[in-house]
Amino acid sequence: MSKIAMKMNKILLFLMLASGFLLIIYANSDLFSKHFLLRYRKTVPKSTATATTPANVISLAATPRAEAIHAPPVQPGGNDLEDHQEFNIFIIYTKENYQLQKKFELFTKSLLKFSTVDKLHLHIISDRKSEVSAEKILKEQIEHYRKSVYFTFYDVHKSSEKIKDIVQAMMPFFSSNPGSYYSDALFYLSLGLHRIADPQMNRAILIDCDIVFRTDVRLLFDEFKHFSTDNIFGLAPELTPVYRHILYRYRANYPNTSFGSPYFYVTTPGRKHLKHKQHVRHGYPGLNSGIVMLDLKRIRESKLFQESLKEEYVQQIANKYMFKGHLGDQDFYTLLGYEFPSLIFRLDCVWNRQLCTWWKDHGYSDVFDAYFHCEGNIRIYHGNCNTRVPE
Repeated sequence: MSKIAMKMNKILLFLMLASGFLLIIYANSDLFSKHFLLRYRKTVPKSTATATTPANVISLAATPRAEAIHAPPVQPGGNDLEDHQEFNIFIIYTKENYQLQKKFELFTKSLLKFSTVDKLHLHIISDRKSEVSAEKILKEQIEHYRKSVYFTFYDVHKSSEKIKDIVQAMMPFFSSNPGSYYSDALFYLSLGLHRIADPQMNRAILIDCDIVFRTDVRLLFDEFKHFSTDNIFGLAPELTPVYRHILYRYRANYPNTSFGSPYFYVTTPGRKHLKHKQHVRHGYPGLNSGIVMLDLKRIRESKLFQESLKEEYVQQIANKYMFKGHLGDQDFYTLLGYEFPSLIFRLDCVWNRQLCTWWKDHGYSDVFDAYFHCEGNIRIYHGNCNTRVPE
């Protein structure tokens, strides 16, 4: 073999090795990742940022922290929900620990597994430490399910500052001892979410971390279509006798009240054999804030709601019902829904099927099943009280 041929073989071998090395770099480097190349970030003045990306791109970017989000531009005419494509989900993820991480991971998995929404936008209210694990979980699940998802982080401390007056008005009546779980300001964030969200955002749903979907989230957003012109919130009934307990003095004075009674508490005699039971009337067991649907535009415009957030009114309504709660915003929604029923759309229990059975073992075993009853195909499970969600 000639010296020239040997030299050419060495050059060819070198080129082959170099090509293989470059392919390895290409496969493992974000520099050539399509998520990096297609990533789009828009900056808004005064430290207000968006994490929006083209609609067909999986958002894997480390999004900037934000105090507000610019929703997709509003187009005139047509169906609001479909045309504006406002699929905004808020979730609070702070003070992370192993258990919270697992809840958030299960929530994200179930949400993306069933979702057909192509413009889903997650808004995560978090602290610096918790943001790291939340972003990691989101990236993993977005990549696994190959879904188009936008996500933005909000600073929980800045968000809390925006609702400071609301928290001060609520805490004396709807929190336990200072420093307890429900004494934290974050348990009142939903009442001031219209201040935290971008002013152009019209609708959103606030969801607890312990929620697990069994259907497409698009169908939950479709429930906005059933809102009356007066409805500004949507919540499902509470499925435990917690408000029967809290309202014991009020119910003693008003024994015929429906307040604190189970939703399904009277069944027509002789009809138990029917597939669909006939119910004479419904009680008002209170509301559960595991899922809160918010018509943000109406909330901002509602003078009645804005007045109800003031300390004088909160004290007045709490005194009226001899009410001392401990469940944060949920307590206020429960009182507001009884005092002004038209403000709150009654979401069916299948959209918030709570699983907590704590009250069954703490003095209410005789009536618990009446409260816990929920008819229909379950769309969303709520694993409150750290309850395991059915497989």
